[in-house]
Amino acid sequence: MYWSDTYSVAHPHRNKFYTEPNTRVLKTAYILENKTKYDSFIFGSSRIGAISPYRITDGIYYNMSYSEGIPHEHLLNIKLFLNNNIKIKNLWIGLDDFSYQVSFEKHQIQGLTKLHPQATGTSLLSFYKDYFFRFPQGEDRRHIKHKMQNSSTFATLNIAQDYNLSLLSKANENAKDFNTTQHLNKAEFNKPTYYSGNTLEETLQDIHEIKSLCKSHNIQCKFFINPVHQTTYKFLDLNLLNNFKDNLEKITDYYDFAYLNAISDNNFYWHETSHYRSIVGDMIIDTLMQQEKTKTSFGIYRPHRPL
Repeated sequence: MYWSDTYSVAHPHRNKFYTEPNTRVLKTAYILENKTKYDSFIFGSSRIGAISPYRITDGIYYNMSYSEGIPHEHLLNIKLFLNNNIKIKNLWIGLDDFSYQVSFEKHQIQGLTKLHPQATGTSLLSFYKDYFFRFPQGEDRRHIKHKMQNSSTFATLNIAQDYNLSLLSKANENAKDFNTTQHLNKAEFNKPTYYSGNTLEETLQDIHEIKSLCKSHNIQCKFFINPVHQTTYKFLDLNLLNNFKDNLEKITDYYDFAYLNAISDNNFYWHETSHYRSIVGDMIIDTLMQQEKTKTSFGIYRPHRPL
């Protein structure tokens, strides 16, 4: 019989991982233990791990990037922080082409994507019982098998950086490594990142509630839609994407990076068809930090158009 803390939820101060850990739990636990260290947060999926919090100058930012992060999870975490007297000055919320397709309920039954128990009001007993005393599902079995067969680490977290950078981002990117025929013509760039489902109404309601929370707590909030690689873009349900964009304008202003452009069309800027590089993250920061809200060389500012 084997016991495995597959997603490292029982070891919040561990810094080496053999499989991808549940960063929803790790990062939330860290913030709850360091309530006054940060005054601003970036929320989003693993894609926003390419956005360095150290380059943003209007606050002390922490990057809450976690795998397949969706607005309902951000909402619950923001509420948790506010309820624990964590003062928030700024929020950046990164949205995705899958933000309105992924099910929160499905995430809550998967080990990698369960939220911190305090965010959902789950007792610690119930939380850990569900992790350690259930028959492993397919996803769990794959992670456990990988963990038992591999001695090499999946990733290392630098404790001095306070878990503040994405596990999936490449910390030491060398531009020459990405400007090679081998990288630019990788087979992965022919494989779209595909999602199905429709949670549009629930997602818009979650975003509306985040916006309302920000207004009532005097929090400056910026929304943006992440860039999409051209291969993935061509497989999207564009009617659903445009419906999401149009309805988002009724709730808030935002920056739109999810369209075909010189970044989406160039593999130099991508790890694969889901995750953009830190050079693109820097471009997003430059766009969101500008004062004049007009169309830029990268990203389109879409103003709030209330009903």
